[in-house]
Amino acid sequence: MKSFVLALSLLFFGAAMAQQGPCYNHADPDAGIGNYCYCEGNGKCYFDKADTICDPPSSQEVPCPS
Repeated sequence: MKSFVLALSLLFFGAAMAQQGPCYNHADPDAGIGNYCYCEGNGKCYFDKADTICDPPSSQEVPCPS
């Protein structure tokens, strides 16, 4: 039963990450924007702080710079 729950959890986690796609650190200092994570899979941006990595990104979604 434990292995079934583990497999199911990994399946859902994998599906969620596939929706987000790979996420990369970006910055736009000319526009006054510091570090943020841009995810190619969903085209969304997430706030990046010192203790956050981009894969997976933080849960705080921010508008992507144009």
